[in-house]
Amino acid sequence: MIWLLAGLAQAADLEQVRIFIGDDHARVLLLTDAPVNGASARTTPAKNGVPARGTVLLPETTLDNALMQAYARDGDRFTIPVGDGGVERVVLADLEGNVQVGVEMTASRELTVTPVGSSGLLLDLKAPGAIPDSSLPDAEMLEAWIDGVSLARKGEGVSKERRIVVIDAGHGGHDPGASGCTGTHEADIALQLSKKVAKELEKRLDVEVVLTRDTDVFIPLGDRAAIANAVDADLFVSIHANAAPGPTAWGITTFYMDTASDSGAARVARRENALVAESEMPMDALIAELSVAGTNRLSGDLAALVQTNVITELQGVYGEEQIRDLGVQTALFYVLVSTRMPAILYEASFLTHPEDEMRLRQPLFQEMSATGIVDGIEAYFQAQDQGG
Repeated sequence: MIWLLAGLAQAADLEQVRIFIGDDHARVLLLTDAPVNGASARTTPAKNGVPARGTVLLPETTLDNALMQAYARDGDRFTIPVGDGGVERVVLADLEGNVQVGVEMTASRELTVTPVGSSGLLLDLKAPGAIPDSSLPDAEMLEAWIDGVSLARKGEGVSKERRIVVIDAGHGGHDPGASGCTGTHEADIALQLSKKVAKELEKRLDVEVVLTRDTDVFIPLGDRAAIANAVDADLFVSIHANAAPGPTAWGITTFYMDTASDSGAARVARRENALVAESEMPMDALIAELSVAGTNRLSGDLAALVQTNVITELQGVYGEEQIRDLGVQTALFYVLVSTRMPAILYEASFLTHPEDEMRLRQPLFQEMSATGIVDGIEAYFQAQDQGG
């Protein structure tokens, strides 16, 4: 089947390709530097060893040089590996003044194409009969991002030149997270601390802050990463409070995503991933992709700076004997898997330790923790500006 987006074509460069993977549903956003009219789309089933494809032809369009340099080249074709959710890869082909975008899949899917703003096309690839995946950013959300409007402040007008930091308060709604010795809920602590971090960021740094939630609501883990990807965030910081089977574990740690993990880190990851089925966790392909892109290294740098600055701030007030530094650790956290920018998960202290829980509830502890987190983010951006 073929759909036509009628109109007169004009010269354009395909500058960006954004891929969002969901349950039996994927979206591919194509961004050009000028409107593309007259695009055509079709689907073909798998046949004779050739994979099923959804294909879009962009007339009078060329591939941007930076886009070509970012991906592996084979003649006039450039491959973006995916290997997740039934999507194997996206292949870009320069066809003498036209660009063909092919999405190769493990099975045939329905394909629709929707204009997004003045310079985007959104490809929807959905398995027959499948329910649209609500965790994927929709056309309205993506248009807001293209226009430079943050999800948290839609309509206020945000400069595209500003960096974007997504602060993710863990848990919420029907998912309270861990419970403390006196009944403190992780979701409440995470939200209180996230709001303080957001306020401190806006006060001190020239950044746009997006909160994945600013009330006690439940947001699926996949949605949190989708929000960060949709606004093209520079950093993603997920904030939590830790828990252990007994009351002896205590201290502060910051995680970033990697396959290397000790038993303690794996336990924390299992707890934070508890609402996601193992089959829903697209780990391997994305880990490889992030490693190639250098995102893991940058996430590690961010984690180290945040951890160091938080500990310095808190020990300066409470003393070394009351603030335990558990350092930076790595683990497989679902909320970090699909983020396409440096991302960390901060565990503020243990709710299951009586003294840690008491401190977590204190406004001073939260304020100093927020200051340390922002100190770390500021140091990270300074290092990047200096070519670090």
